[in-house]
Amino acid sequence: MSPFYAPALTTNPLGWAFLGAAGFITYKLGKKSGLKAEEQLDKPSLGDRAVKGAMKTAYKATKSAEAALAKAGEKYSAMWGEAKSEA
Repeated sequence: MSPFYAPALTTNPLGWAFLGAAGFITYKLGKKSGLKAEEQLDKPSLGDRAVKGAMKTAYKATKSAEAALAKAGEKYSAMWGEAKSEA
């Protein structure tokens, strides 16, 4: 017979200690795994982060284009005013 059969673990005080330690370790590992799963739920998904990054890039491009158009508008409106006054 094998020295590690079920009655040896359940009737021997050393077996109870072994089972208790194994149960405690299993409990701790499960608790740690659950905490990691909760942390992952709070983080936005990769797709959401990619969409947000694309939106930020589009917003920055729009703002810089608006600034460039405003600058060009000021420049050419001054030139238009000069051309009208010279004519």
